[in-house]
Amino acid sequence: MKYKIGKSTQKDAKQAIEEAAGGLKEPKLILFYSGVEQFEAYTIEMKKMFPDSIIMGSTTYVSLCKEGAYKDTLMVLGIEEGIECFGDVLEEVDKYPLKYVRRVENCVKQLANPRNTICLEFSTALISSEELILSTLNSVLGEKKIPLIGGSAGDHGVAEKTMVSLNGVVYDKACVFVLIRNLKGAIKLYKENIYEPTEHHFIATKVDVRKRIVHELNHEPAAKAMAKALNTRVDQLGPYLDNRPLGRIIGNDMYITANQMVLPDNSIAYHARVYSNSQVVLLQPASYKEVIEKTIEKIRRDIPRPSLAIMIHCLARSILFEQDGYINAYARKMGEAVGDYVAFSGYGEQLNEQHFNQTMAIAVFE
Repeated sequence: MKYKIGKSTQKDAKQAIEEAAGGLKEPKLILFYSGVEQFEAYTIEMKKMFPDSIIMGSTTYVSLCKEGAYKDTLMVLGIEEGIECFGDVLEEVDKYPLKYVRRVENCVKQLANPRNTICLEFSTALISSEELILSTLNSVLGEKKIPLIGGSAGDHGVAEKTMVSLNGVVYDKACVFVLIRNLKGAIKLYKENIYEPTEHHFIATKVDVRKRIVHELNHEPAAKAMAKALNTRVDQLGPYLDNRPLGRIIGNDMYITANQMVLPDNSIAYHARVYSNSQVVLLQPASYKEVIEKTIEKIRRDIPRPSLAIMIHCLARSILFEQDGYINAYARKMGEAVGDYVAFSGYGEQLNEQHFNQTMAIAVFE
């Protein structure tokens, strides 16, 4: 695989792209991440510079690569050889992304072979659309057994505005996606969470699925049930919720659902859907450095010679690692495991049929 990873802190968009993407000649695919302020300018200039490439971008809280973590920086990955790729966009994702499903079908039809292919998608956040997006994409991908990985875009961490882009156009209510086929080997997907179950298990007995609100756990108002489990009062529950998310149990796997807020009627709003009568468990922080070491060991066993990786890193994890002074060490440590990689940090992660939070997901190319 022939590729280049570059970055720039130049304020002028054209100069930044020339620095970050310098040396790229005819890339088949460009991925880029930046802060919100310069994102539109980067999108426009990138398409001018590389008119024949598929160019997909997302706003981010922070960008990561094997050298470290970077804010207010343009980060670019350009792949010139070793892949086949086709991309498009789902629009109106907060209402009816299924209207655009033919765009997914057309991309799949262009693949010479769906083997060793993934769908990488970036979605705008804060509009509760991820589950609708996944349903649309997987209605086509599932037939061809093409796995999916992606993330919800980020911002400064204040939940104000996120954006994604494709081929010179910026979107604020859309999902941009690209099918990437590795011509030289497999692509393996992994997820990592740094939380562990407590003894407090619940059944979600009353929910508003579309609004992501849990009204009752075990037939009790959700906030009261959670306060009881945490041995506190409902009016003091807020500070606990930042690092006490829910785990949705699906078969033998678990997906994290981050708390959003306690509502006046003692229900709790979340950042991912919890379905009626689903099993959930209250989570608590694990020793995250030990978890990370186990993830690295598994990747090294599975893929001794990785060529490139694309990571999705939760905004909440990024903030936690920043507060602990660990974010740069973490970025470099992941580089030791997978070699060259790029990552952005946003409000949600997606893997196959599931949308979740406070997790790391990564695609590693052989």
